[in-house]
Amino acid sequence: MHPTIVLPAFTPDQPAARVDAALREALTACDRAQECAVLWFAEVQRRTLYREFGHATLELYATQALGFSQNRFWQFKRLADDLDRLPVLREAVASGELGWTKAQQVARVATPETQHAWVAKAATTGRRELAREVQAARDVARFDARRAVALEVPPTAPMPIEASFTLRGDVLQVARLEALLEKARKQRRGPAGATRLDLVLEALAALVDGQADDAGDSAAAVQRPGVQVVVQQCPDCKAAAVATARGELALAPAQVEAVTCDAIVRGQKNRSVIPPRTRAAVLARDRHRCTTPGCRATRFLEVHHVVPRSQGGGNGEANLVTLCSRCHGFVHEGGEGALFSMEWRQDDNSGATSTPA
Repeated sequence: MHPTIVLPAFTPDQPAARVDAALREALTACDRAQECAVLWFAEVQRRTLYREFGHATLELYATQALGFSQNRFWQFKRLADDLDRLPVLREAVASGELGWTKAQQVARVATPETQHAWVAKAATTGRRELAREVQAARDVARFDARRAVALEVPPTAPMPIEASFTLRGDVLQVARLEALLEKARKQRRGPAGATRLDLVLEALAALVDGQADDAGDSAAAVQRPGVQVVVQQCPDCKAAAVATARGELALAPAQVEAVTCDAIVRGQKNRSVIPPRTRAAVLARDRHRCTTPGCRATRFLEVHHVVPRSQGGGNGEANLVTLCSRCHGFVHEGGEGALFSMEWRQDDNSGATSTPA
């Protein structure tokens, strides 16, 4: 492990040699502190501890609880991804075998198969020589046209029951998709912490909404989802499943609760759980945006009962709040405490509005 580092106390008007030494000590301490912070951040990501802290995504935890800017979050996220992808490198950093500057260089080029060799090389090579070798390896890789063209899109939010699928394309299609996803991330398109699948769904939703706009039905497109998903539920055991191209997939209990919170129940007489006029009013009040602090989602919106109907909560606007499907599912999994420190008040001029408690 690293030895304890004591920051040099700042004292003005010191001799030049002392100023230089103190600055170098402080910079070394900064490197060690960032190294330590990234290791802890990677632990939060690896074990999805942010959900235990009351946040649906890692980004919401970083920006709302830790006070990170978007740039700082993505810097830490990339470093945490590298440590998660390269366990040998993570162990070398955690044990103090490899300094943080060298570790960042290794992460640029190492793969799970080559990480042992790169860590060994970094341990016996100077910083500048290592940087040159890394750059040379990257240049070679850039001209290597033989690479996998399969891109697996991960599931959107960590739920108890998940499914995944694979997209395949030629090299140019994969490169285009990666470039578009990176551009969308940099432009902060989509909700906070959006995965690649979230962004693909956002793009498809925008395409569907655009068709609705062309047909002169833009108001309806905003008030209801572009597609409907039919969920079959057993009236006795309450188990539910959704039909997909891969057959029927079971829903977790929290997913069932989220679905039944804002749905159309089909039976002898179709009816909405929440009256359509009330639902439209709640969406308008919340400006058609997820009300979770830090979440920017404006699509896949659902209306949630703050006090569950099973506990006596009603369908009045004061008991309803707009959430995106991801945050809504997280609330029903037990993360409601951090998402809802909201109290609702009546504004005589503009109707019901929400304010942080």
